[in-house]
Amino acid sequence: MKLRKIDWLFVLFAVAVVVGVSLLPTPKDRNPMIPKSAEHLAVTNEKDCVRCHQADGVKPVPTRHPRRQDCFRCHARQVD
Repeated sequence: MKLRKIDWLFVLFAVAVVVGVSLLPTPKDRNPMIPKSAEHLAVTNEKDCVRCHQADGVKPVPTRHPRRQDCFRCHARQVD
């Protein structure tokens, strides 16, 4: 079976789509990093985050923020 020009164009297009999708940023890349302050370095689980980031806390999360309790899934710690 010999591939026609249109077949090669389809393969090239499919490869371009796969490469393009793989280069898209992940949600974790777009979200703010966890600061390297002493308060944040002491945080070991997501329940510790809620103490300051609840509605009446020191720095509440924005109203458009999802109502989730798995902070480390989207927010990464800063590395040196």
